[in-house]
Amino acid sequence: MRPNISFKSKILLMVIAAVAGVFIVSLLSAIRLRAEMIESRRTELRVAVEAMHSLVVSFRDKAKSGAMSEQDAKKSAIEAVRGARFGGPDGKENYFYIWTLQSEGVMHPIKPEWEGKAMTGKIKDGDGIDVIGLLAKSVANAPEHRVFVDTKFPRPGQKEAVPKLQYVMQVDPWGWFIGSGLYTDDVQGLVRAELLKAAAVAAVLLVLLGASGWWIGRSVLGQVGGEPSSAIATMQKVAHGDLTVDVGPVPGNSILAALGTMVSDIRATVTQVREATSSMNVAASEIASGNMDLSHRTETSASNLQETASALERLTTSVKESADAATQANALAEKAHTIASKGSEEMDRLVATMNQINAGSERISEITAVIDGISFQTNILALNAAVEAARAGEHGKGFAVVAAEVRSLAQNSAAAAKEIKSLIDNSVAQVADGTKLVSGAGQNMGAILSSVSEVASVIGKVTGAAREQSDGIAQVNASMAELDRMTQQNAALVEQSAAAAESLKAQAVRLTDVVGSFRT
Repeated sequence: MRPNISFKSKILLMVIAAVAGVFIVSLLSAIRLRAEMIESRRTELRVAVEAMHSLVVSFRDKAKSGAMSEQDAKKSAIEAVRGARFGGPDGKENYFYIWTLQSEGVMHPIKPEWEGKAMTGKIKDGDGIDVIGLLAKSVANAPEHRVFVDTKFPRPGQKEAVPKLQYVMQVDPWGWFIGSGLYTDDVQGLVRAELLKAAAVAAVLLVLLGASGWWIGRSVLGQVGGEPSSAIATMQKVAHGDLTVDVGPVPGNSILAALGTMVSDIRATVTQVREATSSMNVAASEIASGNMDLSHRTETSASNLQETASALERLTTSVKESADAATQANALAEKAHTIASKGSEEMDRLVATMNQINAGSERISEITAVIDGISFQTNILALNAAVEAARAGEHGKGFAVVAAEVRSLAQNSAAAAKEIKSLIDNSVAQVADGTKLVSGAGQNMGAILSSVSEVASVIGKVTGAAREQSDGIAQVNASMAELDRMTQQNAALVEQSAAAAESLKAQAVRLTDVVGSFRT
């Protein structure tokens, strides 16, 4: 189609093309239907003739085998074929015939008078052709001695010759050919009816499609507001930046009307964008300048933060060393406290032992006093014994000796008891002095233990405070490091923001150029 053809003409051409397509499809369908019907007739005819040929061959084979004579076999075959029919509503419309290859009639159920007669040149079709001679020659020359032959014969009761398809098969060695025929003129009638039906359908479609095309064209033109080519030309002008186009008077609910409204809105928008890009360009320049200044200040702050972080790191190291020293001192104080606690416990056990010794010394002193009393009484008894021995005279000399020994022993015991008492008294006095000294040492150890506990508590507090200071300074150091990292990130973000501002400035300039391409 040429570009200058109107929309209505295009619709008309489309309708004509559709109808022509329907007609062509119908014509092709009719041709295919004719071919299928002809093929169906050929198949029906071939199957029927082959069945009769097989029947005749079966009688021929019986004659060959000697089951029956050849003459009887031929007669039986002729009679079998004579009554055979096929086709039609009742299956009895078409018959079979048998001729010799010399055109002599063997069997014809409709024309029995032809049987036994030479019919060469006597049976002609509508074109004047010798049908029997044509059939005999065709089947004899066929590669498999079977062939379809087109002829023309009038139907029974009619005079006009119509196409009739013949199929014949040769029967060897009897020199026969058996065949039958089917009229095909009804096929042409059916095809003609199909073509007429297709023409009627095409006519109806032409009317329907014409009405639909007229309605669609009217509706489309009403919705577009004019020829689509006009709308396309207007859109192309707008696409090339020409916002001065005027669609003219068009229906209010059409595409061209909406296009005119859109162009007006775009024109106003472009004007506003052109004004806004100028302000954006100025603002982008100011943002870029401010970002550069902020970037310099951020770099200075980052440098100061790095110096502060370095000083805090050195202070953290010193405080950590002090905390470690305080921890060692606390450990030594706890060790001294442990040793003092053990010394105090030993002094307590020593005081208890001295008290036990003192108690034992007093007990020994009491025992010594008892021994001294026993010695004194023994001495008195010895004196009394000596007096009694003196009174007894000779009889009392031996008793006197014993009494003297007992007295001497009592005196020695008393002397030993006095010495033991003296020694025990000295020991008791020394034990008492030792007990006093041990008690004093125990009190001093208690005071030392209390002092060591207080020192350990103070050192523990100092250690805790140093650890807390170390942890606090470490946290401050970490915060400073995080602050330094954030400052570095801020510096990077400021640089990115400056780059973005420069890019925004370039985009604003570009947008100004783009908006300037529109003609308003």
